Order: sequence, then C-alpha cells, then structure tokens
Amino acid sequence: MNKRKIFAALVSIGVGLYLGACQSNADKVAQAENDLKPAYAAASDDEQSQKDKEVQEQIRQYVEETPNLYRITWKVCGDGNAPYKNGTRCNETKIPRTKGYFQPVYVWGANGVQFVNKQDFVRNFWTTGLFVKSRGCLNLGKPREEGLYNVKNFMLKKTGTTPTPENVKVEVLSKEEKQKVVEQAFKDAEVENYALKNFGVSATTGLIPTGKTCLTVDEWKKTQS
Repeated sequence: MNKRKIFAALVSIGVGLYLGACQSNADKVAQAENDLKPAYAAASDDEQSQKDKEVQEQIRQYVEETPNLYRITWKVCGDGNAPYKNGTRCNETKIPRTKGYFQPVYVWGANGVQFVNKQDFVRNFWTTGLFVKSRGCLNLGKPREEGLYNVKNFMLKKTGTTPTPENVKVEVLSKEEKQKVVEQAFKDAEVENYALKNFGVSATTGLIPTGKTCLTVDEWKKTQS
C-alpha cells in the first residue's frame, strides 16, 4: 500500500518533469519535493495506524489473559509524611488526583489487606506498611504468586492507633475500567516502541525494577525506612 502510493507519486513526478522541460532545475526539484510530500505523509500515517492497531491488540490480549485488576484506595490520618489538610495530616487517595492527595494502587487478584509495623528512622515512630494479599502490582508488568505485597507506607507515632482494614477500600474493576487503566499505565511507562512485552521492565537494564515498590513482607522488612 505504501510502496504503491510512493511509486504512483514518482510516476506523476516523472510525467510532470517531462512536461515541464522548460522549467529551471531549481523549480523542478521544488516541484518534485512538493509532489512527494503527500505520498510520504500517507505512507507514514498508514505505518502509524498499523502500529496502533498492533498495540491495541497486545493490550486486549493482556487484559484478557491477566487476573482481575483491583483498585486500592485508603485514608490514614496521623501520617508524618502526608501534607497538612484542615489542621491534620491525612494520607488519602483521590481520583482524579489533586494537590494534597495520592494516586491509588492497582493490584491483581486482591484478597484482603494487612498493616505491618517496623522501626522508623525516627525513634518514636513506626513505618507502617499497607500490604494487599494479591498477585502483585500492575506496575510489575506481570502477575506473581499470591502473597502480601506492599502498596503504601506511612509514618505513624508509636503511641497512636494502628490503621485497620476499614481504612482501606478494595474495588474490582470492570473489564472496561481495566482496559483504560492498563492503557494509561502502559503509556506512563514510556516503553520503547510501545512493546507490551517489556511493560514493567527497565528500558536501560532490562530488569524488573527493584525499588521500594510492591515488595513482599520479607523484602520490605530488609529495606531502610
């Protein structure tokens, strides 16, 4: 399709050059360039359209073949790392996110939540991790074995009250919502050439990120607060 358009344009240019023999060489070159522009633009559009279709098909298969996706939201007050709102510090999610709020986290196959404490670098505080029993977080790229995965950390006073599952909301997404979340996560990841097979993998190292994201309890306990 693309080659045909360019070939047709070249033929048209050749005819034009023959008929316009009286034109200067500079005029002929300029005319040839102008005649080629639509053909190259059409070829480029066709190529991009085909790439978009391939990406959408990869995403469709990804959505179909992965477990149910869940949205995890929370509201935990007393968090020393949260911004002040109305005289208190509350770490709270909001959709869409606005100033002073946090993004939700998406996990596969959620099946319960749990809060775990470990010593914070500040003596009188805990680092309290919110863990979701699931098959891991969307940003890991692929589902893992079921276990407790860390989705958020809070800095809470030891004399305060430890949060409970009532502070957390777990919602299963519809297939349509899952599709939109996956598409957005895919774009945000800025994966080279939109290769879904590389989603969740570092473009520089080729490895799944090992930062303080979606760690198991054992991994989380070994990290510094």
